[in-house]
Amino acid sequence: IAMSWPFCSVCGTILDPPDGEMVKCTHCPFSCKFTDIMAPEVITKSAPTTKPAWVADEGKDEGSAGKEMVKHATIEENCPRCNHPELYFYTMQLRSVDEGSTVFYECPECAYKFSQNN
Repeated sequence: IAMSWPFCSVCGTILDPPDGEMVKCTHCPFSCKFTDIMAPEVITKSAPTTKPAWVADEGKDEGSAGKEMVKHATIEENCPRCNHPELYFYTMQLRSVDEGSTVFYECPECAYKFSQNN
């Protein structure tokens, strides 16, 4: 619960802070004591909402052995740890623009992760 700043009861203009005890409207001749103004209470309520589908799906591409990876591309290359013939991969530009990107790999079989700078 909060108090909003008062508006002029005659013309609806927002009232400036008082000069001393009196509040004067800048748009019409209305004036009164600041203590006589009843500012309306403003009550704000919020409630949790369900997450959108695109938020709920986040994390599917995080990867671990046995989990489905739907967002990463695959490459036919052997895993250095378990020799599985296919790896998931994605790239990110972690260094300056004039340098190559970094390729991240993950094995869908054993969840081994490694990266390589291009």
